[in-house]
Amino acid sequence: MTGGVYEKNGKYYAVINLKDENGKRKKKWIPTGLDVKNNKRKAELILHEIIREYEIKENISSGSSEPPVIQFTPAPESLFTPSRMPINQILSNKAENDILFTEMVKKWLVEVKEGNDIELNTYQFYESLCENHIIPFFDKKKYFVSEITTEMLQDFIDKEEKSGNKHSNKKALSPRSLKHLKVVLNQIFKKAMKDRIITFNPCSFVKIPKQQKKIPSFYNEEQLKTLFELIRTEELYPLIYVTVMYGLRRSEVLGLKWDSVDFDNKTVTIKHTVIRFSEVIEKDSTKTESSYRTYPLPPEIETIFLKQKEREKRGIRKYGELYEENDYIFKWDYGKPYAPDFVTRKFSKLLKSNELPVIRFHDLRHSCASLLLSKGFTLKDIQEWLGHSDIEITANIYTHLDQERKKNIMSSITI
Repeated sequence: MTGGVYEKNGKYYAVINLKDENGKRKKKWIPTGLDVKNNKRKAELILHEIIREYEIKENISSGSSEPPVIQFTPAPESLFTPSRMPINQILSNKAENDILFTEMVKKWLVEVKEGNDIELNTYQFYESLCENHIIPFFDKKKYFVSEITTEMLQDFIDKEEKSGNKHSNKKALSPRSLKHLKVVLNQIFKKAMKDRIITFNPCSFVKIPKQQKKIPSFYNEEQLKTLFELIRTEELYPLIYVTVMYGLRRSEVLGLKWDSVDFDNKTVTIKHTVIRFSEVIEKDSTKTESSYRTYPLPPEIETIFLKQKEREKRGIRKYGELYEENDYIFKWDYGKPYAPDFVTRKFSKLLKSNELPVIRFHDLRHSCASLLLSKGFTLKDIQEWLGHSDIEITANIYTHLDQERKKNIMSSITI
């Protein structure tokens, strides 16, 4: 199929050469919406997409089995503005299986859940983004899948970035959450392309703000000592101490079970996790393969574990049949494991009540890295200790700390 771009009344039109049912050649003029000035290249790209759409429709109507779904390779973003993006309804023919966009979102969720290709907590996160953000925004508008444009999606992202919605307490979503929103939207439209409802993914050109590199907060050695002194009699002291010494994630310290501890060989193995999204999820696996790691068991931590075991025995005697039997190390007297949210909230309250600098619970992991660097350990050592899958991850997070160590080295050797 051939075509070209032509000017008419100060606007560019995409003109394609078609054949009617008798094989007679005819031209079809399709408005691009672009002004003539400085827009010829954009108009040519729109023409290219229109021709591609027509060729796919002709392939389908000719009875060809399983016509390929052609992925559109986007041109540089600067060539388009959202309002001028080619849309799936630029053609007059509408797919017979076109459905409301919100119904497509729900169908995609079902497909993802039944596919069992992702972890349950990841699915719950996707489900939350769909039910609390995507569906509420588009539900009242009643748009069909083919009617969704890049402009609409960009407007949605921009509003979520600016003020969120009632489900986020009108709090703007972070660049990280917006990135996940785009990932979900992109997958939904890929399904729509697979189902042959559309031939162009309107999410391709949606822009999201760049994530600013954050320098993690942490406690230095003296601050950690102060923290331990002030909370030594608190419920969470054993858990916090173990978290800092091993640099554990919250999911990892809560996932510690008695089979993780080898008292004979003096080792602790990280092999279980407990996480929470819409519900608490217990997994006999770690975040990545490298997260599965074994540590030495020093006397201080061995004593903590032995005291936890004695506490467990007292709880069983005290509560009898009401005791919640399980193998977790860190739990209440009556056996129920600590909830992830409780640990986060309680830790924050402990810092505030003791007038300590407020950091996140996860920042205890960063504090461990800071402690290791201050003792002269390398980034490679820290990667292995924290269980990062790649040293690049470690370097991206802790390079600024390593630079401080190098400054100290330089100052100590300068003559």
